[in-house]
Amino acid sequence: MKIIVIGGGIGGYTAAIKAAQVKADVILIEKGKLGGTCLNRGCIPTKAFLHDAHIIDAVHTSKALGIFDSVPNHNVQAIIDRKDAVVSRLRDGIASLCKANKIELIEDEASFIDEHSLLLKSRNEKITADIIIIATGSQPHRLPIEGAQSEEIWTSDDCFDTPIQPGEHVCLIGGGVIGVELATFYKSIGCNVTVIEAQKRILPSLDKDAANQLATMLKKQSVTILTNAVVDRIIPIHPYQVICHVNGIEHKISADRIIQSVGRKAVFSELKPENAHIETTKVIKVNEAYQTNIPHIYAIGDVNGQCWLAHGAAAQAKVAVEHIFHPDKPVHPLLIPSVVYSDPQIASIGLDENSAKEQNIEIKTGKFLVSANGKHVVEGKDRGFIKVITDTDNRILGATIFSHLASEMIPYLTQAIITKQTLESLEPVVFPHPTIVESLEDAMADVLGLAIHSFPKVR
Repeated sequence: MKIIVIGGGIGGYTAAIKAAQVKADVILIEKGKLGGTCLNRGCIPTKAFLHDAHIIDAVHTSKALGIFDSVPNHNVQAIIDRKDAVVSRLRDGIASLCKANKIELIEDEASFIDEHSLLLKSRNEKITADIIIIATGSQPHRLPIEGAQSEEIWTSDDCFDTPIQPGEHVCLIGGGVIGVELATFYKSIGCNVTVIEAQKRILPSLDKDAANQLATMLKKQSVTILTNAVVDRIIPIHPYQVICHVNGIEHKISADRIIQSVGRKAVFSELKPENAHIETTKVIKVNEAYQTNIPHIYAIGDVNGQCWLAHGAAAQAKVAVEHIFHPDKPVHPLLIPSVVYSDPQIASIGLDENSAKEQNIEIKTGKFLVSANGKHVVEGKDRGFIKVITDTDNRILGATIFSHLASEMIPYLTQAIITKQTLESLEPVVFPHPTIVESLEDAMADVLGLAIHSFPKVR
């Protein structure tokens, strides 16, 4: 079987490798750099920046504790150089994996000729396949307002190569995941940061308690957060200006750099899906197995608009390839955790209190403050909480972790939900002490009012 994968991001290369593992003849087409948005302009560069920002914060904290006598100056260009080294190393690793799996890599732009054929633009060559997997990803959205289309006004794609120096004012339009992560980085390197969010609070899709507490912490760290703020226009001449209304009152914000972090949109128009009669709206329409309306053509990742997360794209890739080779096997819905790499991090999975209320699901909750966990205190990361949600039979339905290393803990609860675990079935699990992760034990026990390191619930 010959399979062509269009797009070499995490969804595309995962699909290619998975298909090659079952001995398919695989071609992977990428018009840019292997790794896609996640590796080159998103997840990895952001986390590299945040890692170095945490080091800077730790040095300042150490001075406050008397461990260091002074704080050395940091080098923003060195942060960018290290990011480049990390990205390059990982990109080379993907290329090596493709070679080891006998995947043919083609650096070119593809478009559909018909349902089985593609045109390679640079080569002016036609190639065909039995199966085609679209993994062309997304690009940053820009606001449909005056000034927002100017190249002087950045999106998240533009943040990773040009240094912004300490003391400069950065204005972030959008207080979602991308905006909050960038705000966390820029405030740590000494920038003045303003976040403008149209909703009532930052991170409006996440747990309200976690989002509000994070907003409070950012404000204490001198980040200005404007909510209920509608941006009217942008003046793309330095010093740049954002004109917005906050609760009906006009504000003018001047900044050295304006960054739009207002979501992403699927990229597929240059693919000419209409030539293959593929149904599209603003995204490519797919079923539960990520098939388009043309059964041998699949679409995974951001391009289908179902998840917008890198690990979601990789998970969809595995489902799609499994379906290609085992079409009669049942397809189970994916349970995909979300993470904000703020400080503390926010990770969530499954049901939250608001969605339970909307669905009239009766729930019980447990909440543990990480300030009562020894390892959190030792590491100076004692702000945050863990919230666990169960049904009336104590079966775990969801969780929010607002904590240091939340991203590393959330898979435990994801697995618990998938395997339909109850508080009782997990009670025999012994967590090592002292660890960050043992906070989960107290959070789960608190559902029943039995947490060891929490004060008794009022009965």
